[in-house]
Amino acid sequence: MAFDINEFLPYRMVRLANAMSEAFSEVYERAGLTIPQWRVLVHLAQHPGATAKQLCDLASMDKSTVSRAIKQLQQQDMLVAKQSETDKRATEMSLTLQGKALYEALTPQALDWESKLLSELNTDEKQALLAMMQKLEGHFLSR
Repeated sequence: MAFDINEFLPYRMVRLANAMSEAFSEVYERAGLTIPQWRVLVHLAQHPGATAKQLCDLASMDKSTVSRAIKQLQQQDMLVAKQSETDKRATEMSLTLQGKALYEALTPQALDWESKLLSELNTDEKQALLAMMQKLEGHFLSR
């Protein structure tokens, strides 16, 4: 049996993810954000008070990448960091009013972008795709 990397599912998924990420970047790059900044912004909007470690886990990014994104967003007045009242070793992050406004401005654009992408599929295909993704993710996340 010959191995064709172009037919290897993990490789195809990475290529697809990279292509989608590149195409979607037009949404947040117009706002001056990078991929890590976008992910931190979104996760903080959905998990106010998250720590850097929690953001690493939520966004599936390494500590140094998240730390840089946090610092850059702080410099842009998009987020604030404060020492946790319950754990003095932890720093909790929250979006500023400016960060929340940016999130609220970008969210409809992100959803519109996704809707246009999914318009390539009919209703049954969309449901099947989401079910298959959930099943494959469950294989790895349940370990």
